[in-house]
Amino acid sequence: MHDLVIRGALIEDGSGGPAFEGDIAVEGGFIAALGTVGRSRAEIGADGLVAAPGFIDAHAHDDMELHRNPDNGAKLRQGVTTVVCGNCGFSAFPHAPGQRSPDLLAVDGGWQTYGEYLQTLTSHGIATNAASFVGHNTVQRLLSGIDGAEPGVRALADICDEIRRAMDDGALGVSTGLIYCPGRGVSTAALTRIVAAVADYGGIHSTHIRDEADGLLDAIAEVTSVSQETGVGLQISHLKVIGEHNWGSLGGALDQIGEARDRGVDVAFDVYPYNAGSGPLATYFPPDDIDETRARLVQIIRCHDYPHFEGRRLTDIAREEGATVRDLTRKLVTAPQAGETLCIIFEICEDDMLNALSHPLAMIGSDGIPQQAGVPHPRLQGTFPRVLGHYCRDMSVLPRSTAIQKMTSVVAARYRLAGRGMLRPGYAADVVVFDPTTIADRGTYASRAYPAGIRHVLVNGQHAVSEAVPSGVRAGQVLTVDRG
Repeated sequence: MHDLVIRGALIEDGSGGPAFEGDIAVEGGFIAALGTVGRSRAEIGADGLVAAPGFIDAHAHDDMELHRNPDNGAKLRQGVTTVVCGNCGFSAFPHAPGQRSPDLLAVDGGWQTYGEYLQTLTSHGIATNAASFVGHNTVQRLLSGIDGAEPGVRALADICDEIRRAMDDGALGVSTGLIYCPGRGVSTAALTRIVAAVADYGGIHSTHIRDEADGLLDAIAEVTSVSQETGVGLQISHLKVIGEHNWGSLGGALDQIGEARDRGVDVAFDVYPYNAGSGPLATYFPPDDIDETRARLVQIIRCHDYPHFEGRRLTDIAREEGATVRDLTRKLVTAPQAGETLCIIFEICEDDMLNALSHPLAMIGSDGIPQQAGVPHPRLQGTFPRVLGHYCRDMSVLPRSTAIQKMTSVVAARYRLAGRGMLRPGYAADVVVFDPTTIADRGTYASRAYPAGIRHVLVNGQHAVSEAVPSGVRAGQVLTVDRG
């Protein structure tokens, strides 16, 4: 007798192949059988519903959410069962206990190494599975400070040693954030050394490239050349082109990535399904060089210094304050806690985003930044339902089977997460059951809301969401890369 059977579902197994009707049997946290299966101790009736592998968020910033709010409802309630953290050059480790990192993660835990961070998560439990890159910016800032100076020979050796320690503990690879300090001051030569530190482990280089606007092609050329020299696989984070004068040009970047693949570079990318980006305001607007035209596209979503600005556009705040947009922006980026002020910028063309989303090398990542107050970018809570509801069902941008493949097996294979990302006997029972007629994201840029249509979620065989309500079970596991 099986522990649990999902009965009568339309099964999307994550392979990208046609869906088929059947049952899914679960035993001991693993999928035991698919098709027509026998009796069970518990059942989930799934007539008219789709069962798929639990979604894997290919680009998450849940590093501290897993510690501060380990139920991780923003992800679990949209069907995500695994989050890939440590992106854009920032990770929760290495860390100096007693300090708080001045970045979007605001790390303040009691651990030092990746291994200790994993032990912390395991000790209190987590609702979703988690894996992580080690962030270069985090490493260099801890060892050498936050300034953007090129690391010297000794400092660079120490950085590489610290990265290798994280790889020994099971990190996926190294991530870089080349628009942030100190990454923006690192030369291509130093970047090559940093990336080479994960080569012997079969690690991946995940990167927020130096320029996503006018210099997009040059930025891609830099990181593909590093991968060609080191042999390290390359993951370009949240591929996009920003700035209205650049709209329509993403095709050139996709061609460039294809040409790199033809040269033998192992390159892929992730994308989120929205026309606005998000990140630290101070990164985009240095106080001595504020682009007022760009600032007019900004909405504040987190601001510890001025919380009453949260959820509002800079243009509206400036009008109310009797200030220019430039002066208001300078005030925000020079405030005491400016490093943690987050914003949204409406500067992406939907057609470019859809071009990336439908590309064969694309996988889905939310790039969501957790926050308890304010109004976060809706991608935090709605990325995966938005793809399946709006872009698959309503707009027919890509087939549902293809979209699910980009959310599951493609990501698991890319990051070598063994036994994840497909519905197959012997695989972990990470499963999402959803209503294909109602699944949708419901959050907006002005209000947060959980998505519709997610009915059940299993994490390692345990019922984490039942009839759209989280159970409180923390069945997630810390995943390390399969280097076999």
